[in-house]
Amino acid sequence: KDAERRDRLLAVITADVGRLDRLITDISRASRVDAELAREDVSRFDLATLLGDLAQSYNEAGNHPAVIRLDQQARSALVIGRGDPLGQVFRNLLDNALTFSPADSEVLISIRRGQHDGRASLKIHVDDQGPGIPDDNLEAVFDRFYTERPKGAAFGTHSGLGLAISRQIVKAHGGTIIARNRHNQDGDVVGARFTVELPAADAD
Repeated sequence: KDAERRDRLLAVITADVGRLDRLITDISRASRVDAELAREDVSRFDLATLLGDLAQSYNEAGNHPAVIRLDQQARSALVIGRGDPLGQVFRNLLDNALTFSPADSEVLISIRRGQHDGRASLKIHVDDQGPGIPDDNLEAVFDRFYTERPKGAAFGTHSGLGLAISRQIVKAHGGTIIARNRHNQDGDVVGARFTVELPAADAD
């Protein structure tokens, strides 16, 4: 009957319902990924354009602690794949990077050419300036339901499925995704780096 206590209880219930909704949505998305990838047609498209559009949309939103910058070091960034799922991969990586980014920092997306299994590839690094990832968890971050949030972050705002889904999509495109920490000259961690490597659609 106490109005203040009733309002607090309703706020808790509302937050819990929101967490359950996000979790169910992400579980459903994870279970559909393989089927959706099998149905969707592949096409040749410019990954640099996709990443540039993503960076612009995040920066224009203006509600993030970091600025996203794109550094294209590859003359060509053409891949053969599915634009929407790959876009989801990089949105997941950017969301993750921004979650751990301090105020007035930078998230850098760089595109480079590489070689994977004897063929031309594209390497896309997403670097943040956050606290990095515990060394023991560099592989575990791709496990389903793994989640680690910055101190003070609201509980339950992440399902722990984003990176698992990202790896699922990248593997379906014949690529790889790994996590590493970046270090300065003194050996101190200066941020995390996620690297996606995908087969290139042409030669440089």
